[in-house]
Amino acid sequence: MTNSIRDLPFDTTNWPDLLQAYAPSIWLLSLLVALLIAAYALGFVAKASVRRIGRRSYATEELFIGSSWDLAAPVVQLLVFLLAFTAGSELVGFTFADQLAGFWPKAFAGLLIIAAAVMLATWINKSLRSVAERAHGKNKVDNTLIGFASSVIRYAILGVAILMAMIQFGFAPGSLIAVVGAVGLAIALALQDTLKAVASGFMIAAFRPFRIGDWVQIRGEEGEVADITPFNTSIKQVDNKFVLFANDQVWGNPIINYTKLPRRRLDLYFGVHYDSNLDHVEDVLRTIANDHPGVLMKHDTWVGVRELGDWAIVLRLRAWVPTSEFIQIRADITKAVKQVFDREDIEIPYPHQVEYIREGMALKRARETEE
Repeated sequence: MTNSIRDLPFDTTNWPDLLQAYAPSIWLLSLLVALLIAAYALGFVAKASVRRIGRRSYATEELFIGSSWDLAAPVVQLLVFLLAFTAGSELVGFTFADQLAGFWPKAFAGLLIIAAAVMLATWINKSLRSVAERAHGKNKVDNTLIGFASSVIRYAILGVAILMAMIQFGFAPGSLIAVVGAVGLAIALALQDTLKAVASGFMIAAFRPFRIGDWVQIRGEEGEVADITPFNTSIKQVDNKFVLFANDQVWGNPIINYTKLPRRRLDLYFGVHYDSNLDHVEDVLRTIANDHPGVLMKHDTWVGVRELGDWAIVLRLRAWVPTSEFIQIRADITKAVKQVFDREDIEIPYPHQVEYIREGMALKRARETEE
């Protein structure tokens, strides 16, 4: 560092010897920390400005997240940080400013390559998914493979961009390939589960046990398939929660696809009192089911005793319904059964809890003794 920057702007002659010895180093460290804070603040302001400008182009926050503007914001933040730190170092007088000035064009070129790749990959990914959704909406075309391919293309573009950026930083292409190969082998050994998930993702895309939009049950979780990427599969549940599974957890476990066929069997269970007329109850349940307009193949509707429980006789109602209307029809029939049972005086038993009070029991025994 230059002598000018080592000169302290204050007098330390009256300071203890120890503080006088370390004062120049503390001063330089303080300047460096202040410079880093100022550069970071400028980068943060630049990032916030880019996000604010880009957010105006999108109707909702969900559409903005993952867009080119959203992904470009941290890149701009890094560029502004490097530029501010380099200019500040030159202004203050740090000797490493010359090295930063020589490094800056390479860093700028490398970051521009990555930024352009991020924007291109995002645009391709969103465009392919948009085309797939429109085709699925109009012609019911399967959009699962297109969505998966768009994710693969996106990661491939980003990988190539990172290699090109590293070449800009001075890495020789031949050496870079060797390093990438060695690093790839190390990553493959360290991230075996991740690679297993990627391989399972390709198996899911190839054999398609389910498609985007299908209603499935995976590892006990039930919902609509929202997205399939090389790494994971996400399903959206009825309460608007998203459940994310690594693809190896999906491919290596049983998958129940309720949408694969247009019809689905509805099984409902109802408990009635032991004094109930079972023939009458079965007729009531069968009539309720067949009166619903959504029930298919009404001659296949079946009602019978399932078990003799501790509190009730449990009857099973089976009917075939359209897969797309399963949840609503189940709710409709359950509600109708309660209403008809109340009207027909069919009792639905439930456990009762009886409490005995000691004083009351003692008083009762006393009266019985007197009698």
